[in-house]
Amino acid sequence: MNVQRVRGIGLMAVVGVAVSALPAAAQVDLQGMWNHANLMMEDRPILINASGGAAQPGDYTGIPLNDAGRQWTDTWTGDRLGVPEHQCMPHPSQYSLYGPGDWRITDQIDPLTQQIVGFELYGTFERATRYIWLDGRPHPPEFARHTWAGFSTGKWVGNMLDVMTDHLKEGWIQRNGITTSDKTVMSEHYVKHDNYLTAIVVVNDPDHFEEPFIRTSSAVLDPTTRLGPTECTPFNINTMLVGHPRGYVPHVLPSQVQAQGLRDFAVSHGIPYEAARGGAKTTYPEYQIELKKMIEAEGIRAKAKGSSASTK
Repeated sequence: MNVQRVRGIGLMAVVGVAVSALPAAAQVDLQGMWNHANLMMEDRPILINASGGAAQPGDYTGIPLNDAGRQWTDTWTGDRLGVPEHQCMPHPSQYSLYGPGDWRITDQIDPLTQQIVGFELYGTFERATRYIWLDGRPHPPEFARHTWAGFSTGKWVGNMLDVMTDHLKEGWIQRNGITTSDKTVMSEHYVKHDNYLTAIVVVNDPDHFEEPFIRTSSAVLDPTTRLGPTECTPFNINTMLVGHPRGYVPHVLPSQVQAQGLRDFAVSHGIPYEAARGGAKTTYPEYQIELKKMIEAEGIRAKAKGSSASTK
């Protein structure tokens, strides 16, 4: 083997190492206008029911809440959104792809290398614009600012984009007060098939959840989709909390929880109150067996109560 050949092989090895250190090129083109509004299939009755509302108070089904998360949600009130600084609050990343609204994905290009270093995800409710970085940059330190969008980094695993997001503000994941803490870390897995994009979202919150909460969201590529102006402007913020002093913040004390009608959901659907309270065990198919036993036991108690009343 001559010297020139050895030098050539060495140079190729150096170039190979240098190229591997560069940001990985996108394996799939995600750019474009994504229509989500017409594909809100998962739990659609919770998002848009016949009355135009959302999840009912007391409906924690399918959510792995722990005691702290349950207490937080019990004391939530929608009147909080009447406070001026909350009226323009955007959907946080924990919820934004699941709630109403379409979005646009745009490549972020390094002007010098022309490499794709990330994506901009724009258009979610109240414009909590996200950037997903692919260039290997580190996440900020723990004490850095938390935002509605959080800080997201991604990498391609075959044709699937894996994303990890932290530095999230406390934010809801369901519109009846189920909220995640600012310790939440979220992982997402984006898969494109033809003109459809599916996001599998895994929300990890050690403060409010017993185990990770998983759900999906889908959108279809639609060049005709147009994003309207932001929903909130200084001209549509109103004073809603009439009759309260300036600076009043709506709240519910733990002692007032039962007055909030949290049992109404369970009663109206004919299920035990415990079953509506959420928790990791209620998210598994095996819970159907336990649920059936509880319903039968309550039926026996109700029958016994009726019999004792008739003998008096």
